[in-house]
Amino acid sequence: MSNILSILLSYVLIYKYAAIFIITFLGAFALPLPSGSVLMAGAAFSIQGYLNFPLVFLVGLAGNLAGDNAGYWLVRLYGLPVLKKLGLGKFFNREKLEGARQQIEQHPIITIYFSRFMTAVAPAVNVASGLTGLSYRKFILFEFLGELSEVTYFCILGYIFGSNWEYVSQFAGQFWIVLVGMSIFSVIFLKKILKKR
Repeated sequence: MSNILSILLSYVLIYKYAAIFIITFLGAFALPLPSGSVLMAGAAFSIQGYLNFPLVFLVGLAGNLAGDNAGYWLVRLYGLPVLKKLGLGKFFNREKLEGARQQIEQHPIITIYFSRFMTAVAPAVNVASGLTGLSYRKFILFEFLGELSEVTYFCILGYIFGSNWEYVSQFAGQFWIVLVGMSIFSVIFLKKILKKR
């Protein structure tokens, strides 16, 4: 287990739901924190009776949603200079933002939804969504569905695997990529079959 994750889990053990909210908020807003692993651990702790599973899920979802919305609205209202004043400018270089902006304009549904599972990419997508003036209704719909899927995924893995969550955490990202790939392939395959009929 990495040092940063060990430190974060010690905060979860001490401050419980407040720590889960702050970690997921900061992870969604700008910092590359292993919030998925924290949610898995929180779910595993709920099996032991230390935390409540529904509360871990709800607090994790609320933290992620709040962090995403803070990034979107901060930039939508005040632009990129405010991030530089907050010392967060180094996380959002021009090249990454431009790439994210083009992707959002071309494929807003896929970009916003699937970026929720990529800790390093999601904050840049939130910022680019705000900068491009993407409608909030569209942003919140796909952002909510993405976060709901992500939090459900990590919490269920933590709950199912319990004390083995650390081992599973190492492969959770790769498993998700395979799952998403299979889902996309299935949708494309079904569309082709329906077109033929």
